[in-house]
Amino acid sequence: MTIPLDSIPSFTATEALDLAKQEYGLGGTISTLPSERDQNFLIGADGEKFVLKIANVRDSAELLDFQNQAMGRVRTAVADCRVPRLECTLQGLKITRIHNARTGADHGVRLLNWIDGEVLANCEARGPALFESIGANMARIDGALAGYSHPAMHRVLQWDLRRAGMARENAVLLAPDRRIHVGRLFSLWEEIDWTALRHGVIHGDANDYNIIVDGGRMAGLLDFGDMVHTATVCDLAIALAYAMLGEQEPLSVAAQVIRAYQRFHPLTIAEQQALYPLILSRLGMSVCYAAHNRVRNPEDPYQVVTEAAAWNLLDLLGTVPTADAVESIRAACAAPG
Repeated sequence: MTIPLDSIPSFTATEALDLAKQEYGLGGTISTLPSERDQNFLIGADGEKFVLKIANVRDSAELLDFQNQAMGRVRTAVADCRVPRLECTLQGLKITRIHNARTGADHGVRLLNWIDGEVLANCEARGPALFESIGANMARIDGALAGYSHPAMHRVLQWDLRRAGMARENAVLLAPDRRIHVGRLFSLWEEIDWTALRHGVIHGDANDYNIIVDGGRMAGLLDFGDMVHTATVCDLAIALAYAMLGEQEPLSVAAQVIRAYQRFHPLTIAEQQALYPLILSRLGMSVCYAAHNRVRNPEDPYQVVTEAAAWNLLDLLGTVPTADAVESIRAACAAPG
C-alpha cells in the first residue's frame, strides 16, 4: 500500500504563507522542504524559524494527535535529544485545517519550531562520539515511548518492518541480479519470530535526514510521521541501517551504536537475533520502494535519495556471512558498557 499521489498536499508557497499569517500571525520568508507524504515549509520570521506541516489527506486528526503526544512525551523524558515543539494557532489550537479548493480536500496543519543542526546525511565528521550518541538517544527514546498507548497506534503503515512484504512486491521492478539479492534479504525476514519480540510504539524513521547532529553528536530527531505499534527493536534496526550508510566498516559502526543502546535499553536474546535480518529488511524495503517511486514519480529526487547508498551498503554487507554479522551484534550486546 504505497502513498497515493493525489493524497499528498499540493499548496503553493504563497498559499502556505497566507495560512501561516492567518492562523499563527507569522510573516516572513518561506521555502519548501522535502517530504514523502506531506508538505513541509520552512518559515523565517523575526529571527526565528518554523516548519509548517500540511498533512496527507489520509492522516486524521487522531493520527496527528498520536504524533503530537509522542513528541511531548519524548521531549519531557529525553533531555539530550531535541524534538519538534508544537506551536499553537492564535486560537490556541494544536491542529488546524486547510481546504484545497483545487482538489476539494481538507488537510490537517501544524506548526513546529525549527531545530538547528546538520542532518546526519550531510555530516562528514563522524566518529565514536556520534555513533554512541545515536545508540544512547534511540534507547532513551524507546524507553520514553514504552507503555505509550493511543487509539491511532495500530495502523497499516508501508514502512512498518512487520509489513516488509508490501515493499517486496516491488522487487519485480529491479534488475534480475538485484531481485535475487533482495529475495535473500526477505527470506531472512520471513524467519523472524515476531511473537518473541517486545512490542510498543516506536518513532519508526530515524533515517539520515531525520537525525540532527550538532557538536559531533546526535542532538535531535525529526519527523514522527511514521510512528506505529510494532516490535520495539525495529527502531534500532532502522537507525542502524542509516547510520551504516557510506561507512567502510559498517558492522564496526553498528557495534558502537548497539553498545550504547544496550546500556540504556538492553536487547533481549530474541531481539539480538532478529536485529540483523531487520536491518537488511529495512535496506531491502528502501531499494524496493525507490524502484517503485522512480516509476511512479520520476520528477521527485527525494523519493530515491538513499537508493545508491543503500545498494552500496547491501553489496558490502553481502560479503559478510550472515552468521558472522549476527555474532558481531551478539558480541556488541555482551560488551561491557
